[in-house]
Amino acid sequence: MKKQILVGVNGSAVASNAADWAAERARDRGLQLNLFSTVPEPWSYPDPGRHETARAQARNLLRSEAKGLVELNPSLDIVTTLGSGEPAETMRTLSADAEMVVVGTDRHADKHGEGFGSVSFQVAVISHCPVVVVPLASGHPSSGVVVGIDGSDDSDVALESAASEAQRIGEELVLVHAAGKPGPEVPGSPAQGAPPDAGLDGYFLLSSSAEGLAVRYPGLVVREVLDLERPPAEALLDASAHARLLVIGCKGRGGARVLVGSVAQHVLLNIQCPTLITRPALDPA
Repeated sequence: MKKQILVGVNGSAVASNAADWAAERARDRGLQLNLFSTVPEPWSYPDPGRHETARAQARNLLRSEAKGLVELNPSLDIVTTLGSGEPAETMRTLSADAEMVVVGTDRHADKHGEGFGSVSFQVAVISHCPVVVVPLASGHPSSGVVVGIDGSDDSDVALESAASEAQRIGEELVLVHAAGKPGPEVPGSPAQGAPPDAGLDGYFLLSSSAEGLAVRYPGLVVREVLDLERPPAEALLDASAHARLLVIGCKGRGGARVLVGSVAQHVLLNIQCPTLITRPALDPA
């Protein structure tokens, strides 16, 4: 079976933006694009006729989205999938056969995560493959691919993915390591200062992370950013404010104890640009 990029569409502007992003990557990688939409289970409708109407509308939406994308990308191989049930769980099942899942989000959360676009967040956490969450288009110029580096195995996975994406779109790769500690109440609160050896440790971490990229990714321009003032989430949000893509590990130093690390969670709740969340280096599932 040809490898796919799975993208969720629902008729919204942000979902169409996500589909455009996914189509470009699928075209560049020679992958199949699977446009996915879903409707609730039949029992959730007061009568069977409304369920059939919803399915007909979803099929029309998929055909319309596919037609528009093919017009822009004539060589693109597109298929459509109409699911039934909870979108996040259905996409999780389909993600087992996908190279990447792409979802859009136009919502933000309070500090507890309430109100966040739940489907995009759930998919980012439970998907079997890497996930890209695409926000509404910012309207300002963007450049560069930013990746967070913390020395974990997940960070190494994120680095390779970021370098590959940067080379694909011909952009500079920005390695960011932040050593500031977050405040005690909120993960993204101002830093309390870095440990005494953080500067030297961070320098060697960035240097070792960048080492060898020139061999594996010829022509790739790499820039290193060491932030000793802000905690990782805030440093990444700042660095990605005008980036074309941000890449982060799903767990980072949190390891197997968590489904998604605190840095990834904070970034997703305050997303600035298309953000790629890699899968854990060693997925226990």
